[in-house]
Amino acid sequence: MKKLLVFTLVLLTSLFLFAEPEWLIENVEGGQKGGTLYLSTTSGPKTLNEYWAQETSSTDITVYFRETLLHTDNRARWSEPGLAKEYWMEETEDGGTAYHFIVREGLSWSDGTPFTIDDIVFTWNNVIVPEGMQADGNDVYKDEAGNLPELTVDGNHLIFTYPTKFRFGFEALGGQFAILPEHKFKDRVSDPDTFAQTWTVEQIDDIVGLGAFIVTDYVEGVRVVLERNPYYFAKSKDGVQLPYLDKVIYQIVQDLNTERLKFEAGEIDVFAPTAENFPSIRAQASEKGWKTIVGGPVNSSQFIAFNFNSENPVHRKWFRNTSFRQAVAYAFDRQSIIDTLMNGLGEPMYGPRSRSSAFYNPEIEEIGYRYSLATARRKLQEGGFSWNNEGKLIDSEGNVVAFSLSTNSGNNTREEIANILVDSLSKLGIEVTFRPVQFNTLVGQMFSENWDAIIIGLTGGDDPAWGSNVWALDGGLHFWNWSPEVQDWVDPEDYYVSEAERRIDEIMRVNKSIFDEEKLQALWDEWQMLIAENQILVYTVSQNVLFAHVEELHIYNPEPNPLAGVLWRPWGLWKEQ
Repeated sequence: MKKLLVFTLVLLTSLFLFAEPEWLIENVEGGQKGGTLYLSTTSGPKTLNEYWAQETSSTDITVYFRETLLHTDNRARWSEPGLAKEYWMEETEDGGTAYHFIVREGLSWSDGTPFTIDDIVFTWNNVIVPEGMQADGNDVYKDEAGNLPELTVDGNHLIFTYPTKFRFGFEALGGQFAILPEHKFKDRVSDPDTFAQTWTVEQIDDIVGLGAFIVTDYVEGVRVVLERNPYYFAKSKDGVQLPYLDKVIYQIVQDLNTERLKFEAGEIDVFAPTAENFPSIRAQASEKGWKTIVGGPVNSSQFIAFNFNSENPVHRKWFRNTSFRQAVAYAFDRQSIIDTLMNGLGEPMYGPRSRSSAFYNPEIEEIGYRYSLATARRKLQEGGFSWNNEGKLIDSEGNVVAFSLSTNSGNNTREEIANILVDSLSKLGIEVTFRPVQFNTLVGQMFSENWDAIIIGLTGGDDPAWGSNVWALDGGLHFWNWSPEVQDWVDPEDYYVSEAERRIDEIMRVNKSIFDEEKLQALWDEWQMLIAENQILVYTVSQNVLFAHVEELHIYNPEPNPLAGVLWRPWGLWKEQ
């Protein structure tokens, strides 16, 4: 009897472990299995912990093995099935909002350990709910009143219930909420420091995931290697388990020029050329066997940021002066850069959204930050500045205006923008010292008081609410004006917040409860105008979406666009062998 009982338990366990997964069927077919996709990046990851990665050099890698309840469509909207096979939203009887997710069963982590609903509950209770466990905080999951939802579980049915109206549930709970393996993290979530030091780049052998590819090797300054997850839960329409590719290898290159040379030599398969060198790439396409793509302006932003909390109190005063920043905006010749450096393949930006965005407010174009040194001089005078006998700009206390400017080395466009800006500001009597630095060094500076001005960009979803970590006063990326709540080196007595930033902070919170599309757009119109009018960040130019890839590569996205790009759903990419 005992032997029979043991045999029965083993059989039941085996059936559970090897139960057929509830597959996600992707709208792709006919692809060939095998092969390696060769890509490039100018910097390796700083961390592989999803909740502590704040730079694209890290998130470009974590996206391959992270998994979420929902996936994006090819416009980057979190509206497609992922770990959840069914999902819906409903208003509760007491005026709240409930988000429902029915989770797939029979799935496994990349190391073969069964994935269960317990992994989701564990991640929620130990990483999302506690304060301080994420670099960007947990604000994106909170409603307007600052409430996190209550999670209830019924079998494989998750219900997240908010006491108020909250429109952002599919994006936050479905897209931002990356599930972690309890069997790897159960002893590593006792405090933020321990958690932040889990899955560093030195711990690659410990990483498992639910995503299509898993990081298996990282050689600093050389490459990042990802390999197919044998337990990935998606299949093609004709029954092939995805991903098609065996490997994805990112080669770490020094700069975009090296990246281009490697593409031309056939060492990488996809290249995002700058507008400067796109005509040359397109001219070679037929002979080389490449396909080229030109789209609308990219939806990521690129801007000049000034440090409102600079360690130099004199500089702080300049940078907090709205007229000073407006003067810089007028002194920056955007159209000249588009015409000469970008071969006409770009558009000027005056605010945080480009014309490709569904939320774009065209009224910001009427503000008129067109290049004019005369207007820049007038703005400086309005801000209390003047010029000494040597033609140098001085503030109201006689301090000569001079500061440093940085951007990431190897990015030719940003370096050229910096050089043009330095030249223009010199005509206003402002001395700017330009120092390009390595990208991760630049990111590190942003979290300190030891910088004056930088040129950098940010990426994210189209809905501006995705940027709450950037625009909320206590956001984990509100780096130009860190709150004392976020960075303890900021002096609370000296902390300064303008009325514009206070209103923006309010907008980033109240939008969460607004479902009416017209009212919501009115808020985002106001948000863009506040940023543009005050030039809180001085926006530069937006390049058109430009891609080139080898003909052997079959991309999944039928209409590559600024939000999804050619690498959308990489498990559906395949190469002719």
